[in-house]
Amino acid sequence: MGNIAKLTFICISYLASFNVNAESDSPRIIKLSPEKITQHNVDLPLNQFKSLEILAAKNVSSAQVPRPYQFTGNNQASLFGVDLNNNGIRDDYERMLLKSYQRSEYVAMGILAAERWDKLLRLLQSQESIKTPYQALELFNDTIAINQCYYSLQQIDKTLISPVLSYFNNDQLLEAKYKAELLLLDIIGSKQTSFTFHQEPCERFAEFAKKTKTTKFAAL
Repeated sequence: MGNIAKLTFICISYLASFNVNAESDSPRIIKLSPEKITQHNVDLPLNQFKSLEILAAKNVSSAQVPRPYQFTGNNQASLFGVDLNNNGIRDDYERMLLKSYQRSEYVAMGILAAERWDKLLRLLQSQESIKTPYQALELFNDTIAINQCYYSLQQIDKTLISPVLSYFNNDQLLEAKYKAELLLLDIIGSKQTSFTFHQEPCERFAEFAKKTKTTKFAAL
C-alpha cells in the first residue's frame, strides 16, 4: 500500500512539473489592442465632469453645430471664420472637434486652445488685450505649452492629433499666425530673455478652464 502511495505521488509530481514546463515553453499572448485611455493611465488636465461643463457653457454639441457653410466675405471676417451659432467657436473648427475626438476632455481642450489662438490673431486687429510685455509673454508661453501638452499626450495616446493645423487650416490663417507672433515678440521686446517654459504644460489647460465661465451641474 505504501509503495502504491509513493508511486502515485511521483506520478503527480511528474505531471505537475511537465505542466509547468509546458506553460513556460508556450508563447505568451500579446495584447494587440492598446489599453483604453482613461484618467487612470493618462494624466489628462481636465476630467470628464469639468469638460462637460465647458461644452455646456459653450453650447457645443453635435445637435447644435451648424452644417458646413461656404462663406464669402472680406478678409477680416474670414480670418475668424463663420460662427452661425454664436458660441465664439469657428463652425468648421467646432465640427472638426466633435467629429475627430470621441472624448469630451479632448473636445474641451480644443476649445480652450482655440481661445488662446483667437487671442493671438486678434492682435492684428487691436492690442487692447495685450498691452504689456508680461501679458505678451504669458500668451506666448501659453501657445508653446499647448503644443508641448499635445506632444506629451501623443506619446501615450497614439491616436491623438493636435488640433492646431485644423485651426490654422489655410494659407491666410498661417500667414496671420506668423504676423501675430512677430507682433507678440515686438511687444515682449527685451523681456524675451525672461522666457520660462512651463514644466507641466498640460496644467495650463486646467488654468484655462478656471478662467472659463462654465455651467455648473447639480450633483445627483
